[in-house]
Order: sequence, then structure tokens, then C-alpha cells
Amino acid sequence: MAVYAAHLTRTLQGTPSIFQIAAQEALGATVKPALKRLAEYLAVVNPQRYAWCERWYDELYLLLDFCLQYHYLKHYASSFSECFYGLLRVPISPSNEFHSGVRLPELLEKGSLLLLVLVPYIKDKVEQIIEKWREDNEDGKLGKSTSNQARKAAIKLYSIAHFVLEAAKFIQLARYLTGRTLSPTLDFALLGLTVKEAPPPEPEEYCWSDLFKSLWAGQIGDQAVRWKNKCPVCLQPWKVPTVLPVSGFVFCYGCVSRHVRANGTCPVTKLPTTERTLVRLYLSG
Repeated sequence: MAVYAAHLTRTLQGTPSIFQIAAQEALGATVKPALKRLAEYLAVVNPQRYAWCERWYDELYLLLDFCLQYHYLKHYASSFSECFYGLLRVPISPSNEFHSGVRLPELLEKGSLLLLVLVPYIKDKVEQIIEKWREDNEDGKLGKSTSNQARKAAIKLYSIAHFVLEAAKFIQLARYLTGRTLSPTLDFALLGLTVKEAPPPEPEEYCWSDLFKSLWAGQIGDQAVRWKNKCPVCLQPWKVPTVLPVSGFVFCYGCVSRHVRANGTCPVTKLPTTERTLVRLYLSG
């Protein structure tokens, strides 16, 4: 089903849309809770074997997240969720250009890994402690001793800090949308990074082996079958499938938006079109 959800327009020329920014953040935030449900299920089904998974879940996820984010930062200069939506981390300062390929400079890579993995882990642990103290305070378990008074003060201080942080995130995003900064989040601003759309992968070239395989399968000249459910531009499975109404072809959002913005035509039919006509597809199954 196609929906004109704000037409996937961009806030600034050459910058990712707010949809991509919000979508990748939402994806990143859903992975940990989803895996936790799995750990809890395993602990219930077989507590003798898997109870430790639930007990040490935060630490297990820390290790998994570290490996996952390190891989994507090293090979794609992006986090897992950013790469999923075709985004790329780029230094704002010209002096911090990539050393080789698309890999980030080592300092920015380590800083990104720290903010992506360790900081959220510490934040979750602090929240668990504060939540426990808050419950004790509501139950009247925190008395008037110095330590309990300190816990009450920590609860209030954390609430204030949380409010200030959320407000700062909103202000940073608003400044990004209005073109006053190139960093969409506080983490990016701290590291001096911005985000851009990753270049599409190089399409695979036909070779003699493809010819013989096609002859054997009876698919000579049948590129429609070869590239079924794939973007006509990058020849890869769709990332954020988007249809261009003027021609009816379905592309990756990043691929078609770049081409339309630069050429004003459909990449396949060359019919004139604009970026405002792009329609996001929500595919089921």
C-alpha cells in the first residue's frame, strides 16, 4: 500500500530526510528490547540452561552490540541502523576527511563506538538504580538517614538532567531541520559529524558465467526475473522501497531521490518528475 506520508521530502538540499533520521533511531531503539524478550522466553522455557541469559542480559547485549557496531563503523562508516537506511557518517571539518574508502578517522570511529555502545549501557544501568530508589521512596523505605537523603536528591537530580537532555535533543534536531547545524543529534555534534546518504553499491556486471547460467535456466535477456524485487539503480534488494508514480518503478529511496534531485527524471524511463512525487511503499510479507 502506497501512502503519501509527507512525500518523503527533505528539509535541506543534500541532507537525509527527517523520516530517515527518525526511522534509524527507532530501529536502533527496538533491537535491545526485542532480544530481551527472547532471553526472557528462553529463561522461562528452560531456566536451568538459560536463566543466566536473563540475569546477565545487559552485559551480553553490550558485547553483541559492540561487535555489531564495530563491524558497521569499520566497513560502512555508520551504525547498524544508519546503514540499514542507507546513511553514512561524515566529518564536518575538512581536515577530518576519510583516510581510505569510507572509513572514519580512527579517533572519530572510537568516539562513535563509545557513544553508540558504552554510553547507552551506562545510562541503562543508572536508570535501573534510579528506578529502584524511586520505588523504595514511593513505598516509604527511604528514611531520613544521610544515605537515603542522598538517594532522594539523586532521584530529583536525575529527573532534571533527563528533562534537560531531552530538551537539548529537541533543540539540536530543530536546528538541523532549519539548516543551522549539520549534526542531527547531540552525539554527532559532540564528535563533529554529519550524516549523508551512502553511495549506492556498484552494480554487478554480467560475465560469461552469467551467460551460461542464463542459457541453462532459459532466462536469456530476462533481466526482469534476475532483478525481481530489486532497485533498478543499484540492483540490490530495496532499502526503504519508494515508487515513482510517473513510471511505476520501485527504487531504494536513497537511489531514486539522488537521481531525481540531480536530473529531474525517472532513472529508467527518463520521464520528467520531481522529488515531491516520491511515495513510500509499506510492503507486507
